[in-house]
Amino acid sequence: MPRPESVDAFLPIGALVALKNLALNGVMDTTHPAALVLLLAFLGTSFLLRRGICGWVCPAGTLSEAVSMAGERLLGRTLSLPSFLDSTLRLLKYLILLFFLKLVLIDMPAEAAAAFLQSPYYKVVDAKLLDFWLEPGRTTLAFLVVLLVLTLLIRNFWCRYLCPYGALLGILAMLGLAEVRREERTCTGCGRCTHACSAGIEVHTKSRVRTPECMGCMKCITTCRVGALRMSLAGRTLAPATFAALLMLLLFIPVLLAELLGYWHSGVSYAENARYIPLRDLIYH
Repeated sequence: MPRPESVDAFLPIGALVALKNLALNGVMDTTHPAALVLLLAFLGTSFLLRRGICGWVCPAGTLSEAVSMAGERLLGRTLSLPSFLDSTLRLLKYLILLFFLKLVLIDMPAEAAAAFLQSPYYKVVDAKLLDFWLEPGRTTLAFLVVLLVLTLLIRNFWCRYLCPYGALLGILAMLGLAEVRREERTCTGCGRCTHACSAGIEVHTKSRVRTPECMGCMKCITTCRVGALRMSLAGRTLAPATFAALLMLLLFIPVLLAELLGYWHSGVSYAENARYIPLRDLIYH
């Protein structure tokens, strides 16, 4: 069965290296080109439609929300951390993001970026990632158990506090064209929007929501009984269905263009996979 190229969405570090390689060396990655295509698509959608990828597409976010909902049903509610602790913990994902940006964009020379993308390690990194999840070590299992418990207790713990990809998309979203607007004259201050917010934003106290924490899930808007909230894109109101359709379109177009231009399918041949994959446990970068 052919390898699905969309698996490259889960190679964000490789995509970041590929972006640096393209910018400094002018060369498109041929090992996992879809990784860079998807990264650019995600960045573009975040500038236009906030963190819609997090709110509508990301499987980790979907799983996190499902676990949190299960926790709320089991325990009756999820916990709200004190404001100071919540704000401090939210910084963690930005610090993790800063670490990776420094490691790749600052510390890695252009020659090293090009060499990494052609290394045997990167050619089998998708298989090594699969092994990581199929045969997790004790540390990985312990981390996942702790994360599961925390997500049962605190809504969307991973997305709120730890996800560096979400942090990157959030920064672009904060600088982007979309925002949630609240009509103060219509709003009753009931707080239903705040309760519905997956990111824990106090929507009912803000006239405009531009925080990088907003995932563009539209739950605040669909929950509002008086129509006091709307998603605005460069001054134009987007209904939830329109928002979702535009998000899918902005993801589909780059993939289609990459397919037509030959920048989607992996350049790693089946012969190389057959040679490297059996040795993947011995391959380290």
